[in-house]
Amino acid sequence: MADPEHPSDQAPDHKQHVEHGKSAQQQLMAALTATDVTIRRIDRLLSTASGQERALATINYVTSILHHVSASAPWIAVQIRLGILARVRGRHLGPPRVKSPTSAAATSRWAALSSLASETRYNLRLFGLLQLWIWGSETLKSPPADPVLRALAVLQVISNVIYQLLENVAYLASKGVVSKRFVEKYGGIDKWYIWSTRGWFGHIFFQFFVLWRQHVLRRERVAEARAAAGRVESKTTTKAEDSEELRLEIRAWRKSLVNNTVWAPLCFHWCLEKGIGIPAYMTGLISFLAGAWSLHDMWAATANP
Repeated sequence: MADPEHPSDQAPDHKQHVEHGKSAQQQLMAALTATDVTIRRIDRLLSTASGQERALATINYVTSILHHVSASAPWIAVQIRLGILARVRGRHLGPPRVKSPTSAAATSRWAALSSLASETRYNLRLFGLLQLWIWGSETLKSPPADPVLRALAVLQVISNVIYQLLENVAYLASKGVVSKRFVEKYGGIDKWYIWSTRGWFGHIFFQFFVLWRQHVLRRERVAEARAAAGRVESKTTTKAEDSEELRLEIRAWRKSLVNNTVWAPLCFHWCLEKGIGIPAYMTGLISFLAGAWSLHDMWAATANP
């Protein structure tokens, strides 16, 4: 005769099993949904030339940082200490190694990935002169109303053309596309790269004056708008209409200022044959910081398709 209480004993276990299965399924679906959203945002980021450049630059700089960190003495010391602790606790046998093959291989892989991302960016910048042509054309057709900004825009176009043209020639010569004899006749590949960087530094130098002039003009414009508004309407109404547009303008101005300020010393370092003393292990970090704000804004923009 069957025990009548036996089914009732198993009922709670069965219910818990079903609930656990549903919970696991919900977690899986949530993970897949989150993954799908992230992949779509990455795809939107990479769908534009600026997004591709920013993604490659981030890979370039972050892997450069990881390469130097993994090869640094403090990191090696940490690995030795962990190895000693693991040996004491019986987690592995044999004497601790100063630098394990795995660590060396990881360091090499970070350097290789950084180099690959950098070279990819060089390849994409081969077409940069086309964008500079459009920039110059638009500057001539629709120049800034302010004469100072107009002159600075022309100087920046010229500086960027020098930068991109010399970099393209040096890079193609290093790949055997352009005659190395021609490049060596005028100083060699390294010299061309240095002068290319000087053209880039010219853009950065003039950008400080652009930012200064924009600040002056914005301050004058705001003062005039508030003075005019005080005669015809309340200041509260004026602030409500102008605050958001002004806030976005100031935010973009500050982002450009931060970018320019961070790049300036590093670019100047690269302009000189002996540099100004910035260590190689810091270049990746400085470069990443220069574009971090832009990366943040680009990524945030992908949330709104």
